[in-house]
Amino acid sequence: MSGNILEIRGVIKRFGGFNAVNGVDLDVADGEIHALIGPNGAGKTTFFNLLTGNLPVTSGTIHMAGELISTLPMDRIARMGLVRSYQISSIFPEFTALNNVRFALQQKRRTNFDFWRNERALGDLNARAMALLEDLDLGRWADTRAGDLPYGRKRALEIATTLALEPRVLLLDEPTSGMGREDIDRVTELIRKVAVGRTVVMVEHNLPVVRGLCDRVTVLARGEVIARGTYDDVSADPRVIEAYLGAHHA
Repeated sequence: MSGNILEIRGVIKRFGGFNAVNGVDLDVADGEIHALIGPNGAGKTTFFNLLTGNLPVTSGTIHMAGELISTLPMDRIARMGLVRSYQISSIFPEFTALNNVRFALQQKRRTNFDFWRNERALGDLNARAMALLEDLDLGRWADTRAGDLPYGRKRALEIATTLALEPRVLLLDEPTSGMGREDIDRVTELIRKVAVGRTVVMVEHNLPVVRGLCDRVTVLARGEVIARGTYDDVSADPRVIEAYLGAHHA
């Protein structure tokens, strides 16, 4: 694999006569934080859906750790360790933050019948759930209803429930969307922390976040890769400048 955890070759996703993703080649190194950026309509979300198996590829291949995954169902891909935050995990607003993480831990188990066991028997899961909350600076919110959490803390809880699934590759779809500066700074540090020991691929529109956080950047426009490299490399690329200015003035 030459140090790559993901290798994508010639991936196309066609809807009718329209190629939403058009011949994408992409390598993601094991352990890196890799950003996928581009103007609206560039195909980023569709591409994420292809990685997770939420959509089938029209043609091309996706390998993870040397195994072909582009023909596998979504649940099998998740069990292999490629998990998209806010997709596999879900927040139950009427339950506490602790219970939400515990539910995700139960989902990871072979059987999900722990709901019917007594509270004492769930002590090990509660301890693990609390440890995850503490890791993400959510310990004091453990007994708060998820629906009552501040927005930034709610997004952190979504990441906590995803981490309960023990991902090897974590996909984050616009993790700082809709946040103010304080929450953006907090979630950026959180992503940096959870990236230790795993690979993170993120779609993100906040370019200062991308610049400060990501090892490499791939730029999509009209479903195709138009640039790749460090943030400084791609931000100076005339094709990238044209794509963003063209989208801005469209």
